[in-house]
Amino acid sequence: MIRLLSTGFLLAMVSPIWALDLILPDTSYQGDMIVGRVVPSADVWTGGKALTVSTAGYFVIVLPRDQENDAVVLARQGDSQKKRTIRILARKWRIERINGLPKKKVSPDQAALRRIKADAQRVNAVRSSPPDPVGMFLEKGFALPVEGRVSGVFGSQRILNDKPRSPHRGLDIAAPTGTPVLSPADGIVRLVADDMYLMGNTIIVDHGLGVRSIFIHLDRILAKEGDRVTQGDLIARVGQSGRATGPHLHWGVFVGTVAVDPEKVVTE
Repeated sequence: MIRLLSTGFLLAMVSPIWALDLILPDTSYQGDMIVGRVVPSADVWTGGKALTVSTAGYFVIVLPRDQENDAVVLARQGDSQKKRTIRILARKWRIERINGLPKKKVSPDQAALRRIKADAQRVNAVRSSPPDPVGMFLEKGFALPVEGRVSGVFGSQRILNDKPRSPHRGLDIAAPTGTPVLSPADGIVRLVADDMYLMGNTIIVDHGLGVRSIFIHLDRILAKEGDRVTQGDLIARVGQSGRATGPHLHWGVFVGTVAVDPEKVVTE
């Protein structure tokens, strides 16, 4: 069911659009993913970038963690155009200290750095691939992929073994090894990778319109590349492969190459 939500994951609940319109929230937060709607034949831009519009007129806007300026969205159909401005609200980010990691995982040698670079290239190739124009996630939305304790949140400044690192780009959920990992939304499995240096066993699921989930530190992978999955399908089991101090799932949500807050896209 398509719903209108006040969180960062907006699905516009409207009757069919027969004239140019641009349905968006007035405000949103850093790290949010917004789903807007326009007449299907219109073109939509934001930040000078053309967005993919589905056959039903839905499109996705991503607000990076460090977004400071308001988002200006322009829709055009023939000689008609409409412009909307979304006011961006700042968030206060946590500081998370994680100690006890193996030194080679925090300060890797040259051989390890080459592996990390190769792993990143595989992941980024999927993230930067052309968006699937079908919004497979639109009907059911997103659910949490695993039950457990939230042990790490999106956007927090990570300090690993007392060394500052990049902000956290996902949601960590602690659970025993072997706990089922379920697909949070409908999609297609685009990447299955074993034993990445930092991420360990990894899956990427494409949900359409440029929205993709990544699941890392897995114990077992139970899906294959090209599999079509629906929300709730078993795709893997929790582990602690790669750089991890204990069994947990790292779930990241990206729009293109930009990470958004997974907790804000959950709709049930």
